[in-house]
Amino acid sequence: FDINNASDFHGSLPDAVATWSSSVEALLVLERYDEARKEAEERLASTQSSGDEAGAAGALHALAKLHSTQNRHAPAKEAAEGSVARFRAAGDARGVALGLLTSAKIALDMREGKRAEELAREAAEKYSAAGSKAGEAAAQLVLARTHQRESEAEEALEVADKARALFEKCGDKEGQAAALLVKGNVFLWHYRDAQDEASKLGREASLLLKKTDRPSCHHREGDALFLVASAALAVGKHREGLKAAREAVELHGRWGGPRAKASSLRAVGMAHVQLGNLSDADEAVDESLSLLRGTSDEVLQAEAMVVQALILRQKVAKDPAHDVDEMITKHREVLECFLKLEDEHAAALHRLELAQALQLAGDSSVALTEATIACEFFKSKDVQAGQGMCMMTIAMCQVALGEAKTALETAKKAKSTLEGCGGSYPECAELIAILTKQSGERGGQTWSSQREWGSYETPVLKPVVEAGGDSAGVKRSMYSDIVKARIHQGDTPDPISFDSPMLLYMDRFLGV
Repeated sequence: FDINNASDFHGSLPDAVATWSSSVEALLVLERYDEARKEAEERLASTQSSGDEAGAAGALHALAKLHSTQNRHAPAKEAAEGSVARFRAAGDARGVALGLLTSAKIALDMREGKRAEELAREAAEKYSAAGSKAGEAAAQLVLARTHQRESEAEEALEVADKARALFEKCGDKEGQAAALLVKGNVFLWHYRDAQDEASKLGREASLLLKKTDRPSCHHREGDALFLVASAALAVGKHREGLKAAREAVELHGRWGGPRAKASSLRAVGMAHVQLGNLSDADEAVDESLSLLRGTSDEVLQAEAMVVQALILRQKVAKDPAHDVDEMITKHREVLECFLKLEDEHAAALHRLELAQALQLAGDSSVALTEATIACEFFKSKDVQAGQGMCMMTIAMCQVALGEAKTALETAKKAKSTLEGCGGSYPECAELIAILTKQSGERGGQTWSSQREWGSYETPVLKPVVEAGGDSAGVKRSMYSDIVKARIHQGDTPDPISFDSPMLLYMDRFLGV
């Protein structure tokens, strides 16, 4: 559930929309879709019969939001385009800008980044020409979100700052908070060590939102706390993450609908996994999936299943006697979901997760095949970070199959590929050190006992410092969290799997 699709910043609305849209928006935030549809359709019928072009355009705008919030992209796009045409016919310049901005949001959800950027820029120009600072700010916010979706981190941060400054001039606290959430998500998902900054921005946004009383503001406050939870989990502050996640669930439960609450429950489940409370994690994910069964949100259902698969993997890691077949079946179900959704990048990522589950089950040969397929996809899309992560898993499959020297070469290629993305990757150094010993070369450590790792010094990440002197964090890819931490787990960690109960599975763009 994306609050940006359900709500508008009221300063950006033309008169034909501002006078009545808040009631529809409140229903959308609460996911009361039937009531929202009835009100919008009744408004459309009455304005059409009276020849009120601007009013009919506003009703079509509400229907576009309704469809967009439900992830029904085709009817949303049609309604938004109809809204633009009617606002043009009515000579309502701000209405045209609003319709273009809604079209940009829909294009963004349809993964049409270039088109979303063009529409957002056109909307910003029309709002500026109409003298609407609030509208211009809203358009800049969508443009910032577009840059983030396209992994253009620096551009996203720069445009988010522009949006925030414009919202501040308008006195719009919700808009300022929304811009802070964009920046917080950029820091969390596009830099290796900027979690503290992300958490700080999330808490700042939460404080701003407490000062307003619109339903969408309370919902965004839940999104802000979700961001805080994600940042806390990323740096091992598991109890802090759990606390923030529970607060997000409480807000989304009170001011949102089943999808919003189900989304935050994933964070609760992830926190419990980090704390080793797998029964509590099960309970949270079961509740999430139960809420989602009454919705048509296949994407969110798949994302909740991802956490379910992770829990099963952790159960096998803790107790090899646990049902391995159940774990593998769940990972395959997750992969099938994302293939059905035609999300190629997510499918490749979860194919890699399947490879790690197969490796944990001791089936390194099939794991190698799955990891190689994922690697070839990332290579075809020139996603170097994805390739590097896959190669590290491939290396571990190779060593498990008795090909230590080949594994060492693969690991070295992985290190070179990942370092080409910016930053440093201590996980690679650890893996190469192990494989150097296994392949009979000098200078490596073994994994024969946990005690030996006690004196091993993990390479330290060095932050990138911008020209102005501020640390911007070590740039990273959204895939880099795959490679964490089962190297150090247990006295006999063979086969090693780069399995991390981290937030790779969280909604990367929540609140953005």
